Amino acid sequence: MKQERVIAILDFYRDIDKTVTMNERVIRNLEDQYYSTLGAVNSDGMPHGKGGVSNPVERVVLNIPQSVSDTIANMRRENERLTAIKGEILSELNALNYREKAVIYGFYIDGLQWERLSQRVNYSPRQCRNIRNIALDRLAKRFEQNKQISRYVFPEK
Repeated sequence: MKQERVIAILDFYRDIDKTVTMNERVIRNLEDQYYSTLGAVNSDGMPHGKGGVSNPVERVVLNIPQSVSDTIANMRRENERLTAIKGEILSELNALNYREKAVIYGFYIDGLQWERLSQRVNYSPRQCRNIRNIALDRLAKRFEQNKQISRYVFPEK
């Protein structure tokens, strides 16, 4: 695996939480819009006869378009896949030694500039770049050996 691919995976890793949060927000909005029980409650105060669908929950469920149910189910599945791949990437990152992990997290996850990162880890910017290159090579080997990461289709930038 090339270093560019490892960098793309690390960029993807950084945005997983944001994507999951956005998906959950969309799911909540769709559920609020279509699962509202207000439309199922008869509020005219008059008694209504039996014979139709009388349970308000059943009325709400029957009024939800199939495309909305499919969208919600697909987003939940995507969130599960994202969470699983995030765990795999995190386990591979944790296999790095402290120096490598500090540089990779600082530069790719926290988005620090080389000067700021070098102050944080007490190495020169040049040493930090060298540590990064070594860590990227190690991660490339580890990502390639990890079946879940190597099989996952990461989005193109």
